[in-house]
Amino acid sequence: MNIKEFAQKFIKAEDEAWLKGNLDPLEALDDPNAVYNLTPPFQFVGWEAHKQQILGMRQAISNLRQKLEYLTGDGNLFVCSYKLSGTFTGEIPGFPPPTGKEVTADGLFVFRVENDKVVEVWARSIMTGLG
Repeated sequence: MNIKEFAQKFIKAEDEAWLKGNLDPLEALDDPNAVYNLTPPFQFVGWEAHKQQILGMRQAISNLRQKLEYLTGDGNLFVCSYKLSGTFTGEIPGFPPPTGKEVTADGLFVFRVENDKVVEVWARSIMTGLG
């Protein structure tokens, strides 16, 4: 499978996880020891941590909407734009208390793939509406 095909499969799996709560397709594409480097300097390692991050955000942001869009890829790397929005109604560790207001996030993700699994991710995003 080429990198664009993998990216499109991964994006569909992310949508299933974030928007519908179905984590199985994403788990199949995520290396058990994948390293996620997110904004602010925040890092988690492994599928279980990734799963908890998704479940936590799904609980904290009601009316969650998310969109990943493939931008480019080469070799074993691909890049996606990212948009998220919803209402900040629940606790997120490391964030201010919930406000009940609309939050948005925009950013870029760079994914590194080995053996048809995501093994490393770098993300930079800006989230507004938290305060």
